[in-house]
Amino acid sequence: MSQPTARAEPVSVWKVGGSLLTLPDLRQRLQRAMKAVGPARPLIVVGGGPTADLVRHWDRIHGLGEERAHWLALESLGLNEHLLAEMMPETCLVETRSDAERVWVAGLRPILHAVAFVRAEEPHTSIPLPHCWDVTSDSVAAWIAALWPADELVLVKSTAWPDGISVQEGADRGLVDPWFPRIASKGPLLRWINLRDNPTHTVALTASG
Repeated sequence: MSQPTARAEPVSVWKVGGSLLTLPDLRQRLQRAMKAVGPARPLIVVGGGPTADLVRHWDRIHGLGEERAHWLALESLGLNEHLLAEMMPETCLVETRSDAERVWVAGLRPILHAVAFVRAEEPHTSIPLPHCWDVTSDSVAAWIAALWPADELVLVKSTAWPDGISVQEGADRGLVDPWFPRIASKGPLLRWINLRDNPTHTVALTASG
């Protein structure tokens, strides 16, 4: 397991929703969003979208059980990670903090191979990450942001965050998964970007409405 080290610059975890992978101009929109948010070094975590939904479908058919389905869903993120890396030549896949540091130094943007990081780090942390369908890639990204540790978590989505609602209310409405409010409370500042409608507009999320 790699240990956290002192950082000269802030780190921002960018959770890119899997539904956004259908955008032909995803690279350009994401570049605009990152430029608008500011100078923090981005660490990209890619969501599941249709690939994770396929694992859900398999679970319903074959009765995989939540433990096996959890790891299959995390493995499925790898396909999306590789796709985004192909779409964005200025990125590089990484598994550890030291890998990410080397990529930042090279002037590139790291995409974290989430399943490798979770497998390496989970046995050594007290921050829970339940192996169940109440945990999606949103909670995985929040867990990574808390553990890294990052200075902020930016959730990049296909929908808007309604004015004035709390993170818990967002979970109740299905905007984030049910476990997300608990994990997010242990982590950094939260922002939300509706990349489809306004890539340069961010919404700060709050624990209470």
